[in-house]
Amino acid sequence: VNTYDDGTRAGRELNYAENVPEDNKILQAFKEQFPAATVLVACAEDLTNDGHKDLVVVYNTPEADENSKYTELVNGGHVRLLVMIDSGDGEHYYHTEPIPAPVENQKIQFQNIDQKDEIEFVLQGQKGSKVGYGIYRVMGDAAVNLFGEGMEEC
Repeated sequence: VNTYDDGTRAGRELNYAENVPEDNKILQAFKEQFPAATVLVACAEDLTNDGHKDLVVVYNTPEADENSKYTELVNGGHVRLLVMIDSGDGEHYYHTEPIPAPVENQKIQFQNIDQKDEIEFVLQGQKGSKVGYGIYRVMGDAAVNLFGEGMEEC
């Protein structure tokens, strides 16, 4: 059992992915495609098992989409998740369809849960006292929630 630095709780240490630096090529491509977005979390890993890093991005955007009628505004925008996928040349990127994401305390972990091909990622976050998580895999042009709990309340 580990005691966290603040001394208030005990448990196992969780290894969350680190945000990429501002000069990351894929992050810059995201910002070009979504100039009105505010990036909240951006973490890189080879999710498609092609030898090229992809980028999971959680962001806030003032632009409405088909999910906007089901989600609340947070700081004037909608919190969304998408994956920027390297096309293979390190210069061109496409992205999955944006989907709703938790509005607060978003954290990402990369795990090869099924020990096969693509790597899954775990997104967790909260909205007030509601906490949720989802286990996602990139399938085609979508980030698919394979399993989760409480995400609809976050």
